[in-house]
Amino acid sequence: MLSEVQGLLDSLTPGILQRQSVDGHWHYALDDNMTMNAEYILFHGWLKIENPKRIARLANAILKRQNLNGSWSLYFEGPGNLSTTVEAYFALRIAGYPAENPALKLALEFILSEGGIPKVRVFTKIWLALFGLYPWTGIPMIPPEILLAPRQIPFNIYEFSYWSRMTIVPLTILFHLQKTIEVEFDLDELYLNILDKQKTELVPPPPSDESWIIPSTKWDMGWINWEQVFIALNRGVGLYESKVPIKPLRAFCVRRARDWILRHQEESGDWGGIQPPMLNSIMALHALGMELSELPIQKGLAALEKFTRGESDSIPRFSQEDESEAVLQSCVSPIWDTALAALGCIEAGVDPKSPQLQRTKDWLWNKRIRHKGDWAIKAKLKKNQPFAAWCFQYENSQFPDVDDTCMVALTLHKLGMTSKELQPALNWLFAMQNTDGGFGTFDRDNNQVILNRIPFADLKSLIDPSNPDVTGHVLEALGELGFDQSPQVNSAIRYLKITQRSDGAWFGRWGVNLIYGTSAALVGLRKVGEPVNAPYIQRAIKYLLSKQNPDGGFGESCGSYGLSPVLSPQNSTPSQTAWGLMALQSCMQDKSYDDEIFKALEFLKTRRCDDGFFEKEFTGTGFPQHFFLRYDGYRNFFPLIALGRLKNTLSI
Repeated sequence: MLSEVQGLLDSLTPGILQRQSVDGHWHYALDDNMTMNAEYILFHGWLKIENPKRIARLANAILKRQNLNGSWSLYFEGPGNLSTTVEAYFALRIAGYPAENPALKLALEFILSEGGIPKVRVFTKIWLALFGLYPWTGIPMIPPEILLAPRQIPFNIYEFSYWSRMTIVPLTILFHLQKTIEVEFDLDELYLNILDKQKTELVPPPPSDESWIIPSTKWDMGWINWEQVFIALNRGVGLYESKVPIKPLRAFCVRRARDWILRHQEESGDWGGIQPPMLNSIMALHALGMELSELPIQKGLAALEKFTRGESDSIPRFSQEDESEAVLQSCVSPIWDTALAALGCIEAGVDPKSPQLQRTKDWLWNKRIRHKGDWAIKAKLKKNQPFAAWCFQYENSQFPDVDDTCMVALTLHKLGMTSKELQPALNWLFAMQNTDGGFGTFDRDNNQVILNRIPFADLKSLIDPSNPDVTGHVLEALGELGFDQSPQVNSAIRYLKITQRSDGAWFGRWGVNLIYGTSAALVGLRKVGEPVNAPYIQRAIKYLLSKQNPDGGFGESCGSYGLSPVLSPQNSTPSQTAWGLMALQSCMQDKSYDDEIFKALEFLKTRRCDDGFFEKEFTGTGFPQHFFLRYDGYRNFFPLIALGRLKNTLSI
């Protein structure tokens, strides 16, 4: 078996090393659904930015990803999604395509079969309202006065997840101004009948799995039906907006929201390093009177170009894309890519002292964040305690994240940095540990589940609670750095024991899904010394082994997220197979699981391509059930890590 592993490593490692930039970092593309392109086109239309070449290329990418039934999906080979399809249809109309276009006629059939505009999500309705094609009275409003909410109640903006906070603050300005841009067409054809245009009832979101969340109990009183409370509050806000002519605090709150937006803009022009806040912030500032030529907006527009494949100098294209396409990414992932690529190279046997990897060490260390952002409001950082943290993107200094920080710390340690040198990173990680013992991603104790009950929250992703995969990654780093007996580790182990599902699996927040969560938890638990014969470890191994596909690989569809999640089978993929291998390798004793590992290796052979392994499936998660990602590097990073670790184990 060792020769099989070595053969795969020999074919994989050179390609990854060749992709390294001169300064030592890696950056691969990531893919998501076509709402990003659609909203970028709508953004141009709303701001009246003339760029016909870009619009044509964005539209070409949308058309090339249309399904045979006329729809657009949330992930590769996924079912058609109504909101995504409506946004794509609308954007193509803004781009100049007539309703009679065959692609739009086909999309229309799908949209009507799903109930039309009344059934779309809140964010889609906001885009329609911005062009006067949907009534603002049908939008669940969040007024600017939310910025005055005291920290002691769950409705202040710092109880919202960072991505929600960055999205909501500029939206409060757009909600207040309700500025619309007229277009030369209507979308009446997207209603089943003309009476449906009067329907503005909220669409119940799909049931979601929250079993992995340990909620704050401070406000989540079981006897209160929070959905009904928030619906009533939403009606009250609507009446306040429409019937109360004088709002004494409104001007002050709008100025406060504007100042908040400007304070949170990165020097590079980004807001939060993600798409929705970048679009919303530019639109809010312009709606308040800021000219497109002014510096904050110019920097923001330039940042969006850097996020656009086909325009950005730093993002490589996917192999199937050509010069006729441009794709706005929801995010960029260079620090995450670099940590995983370097870790894989080290595990595969590349000398960590080599000039190539030492450049990586310097690049990562120089990217550390050493000033406080929003996270400091609730973090348990001691006064004057030095800290270091890392974000996901090139620039996101306000919002470093736990997952990147622990994986960078692990990689830097393997590149030669001592635990003492990395103490600032450890200080930050310990300060971010939640009360329940687990780790969230961007904030501490961001677990007010009742926020997911407000009408605006139809994505059910307004909070950032502890999750098993990040907690597992932190344990892996702490174990490697020699903190396996620390109180923080013991608390994290207790958290994972509490959140393990009855079938032995763990939920995967940032990767699809149960394979990712179970692998991360197992690897972390074993790294801090949890015995392989512990009953809960054995249940997890049994679960993984039961999900190995007949071809030897592991695969799980994005469709596995839901109220009663079960692993939804999918064709095996290299990244998910690697997660399975990583978990099995961490639990190997006396070369056990040989048959399962050999079968997985045989599968990986079938997915070889010129630059590693081939993978079109989406195995990354943004928001469970609603937003998924395909990280181009995952097909190579995780197999490299898994194969390298297998080689080391088999060589002993």
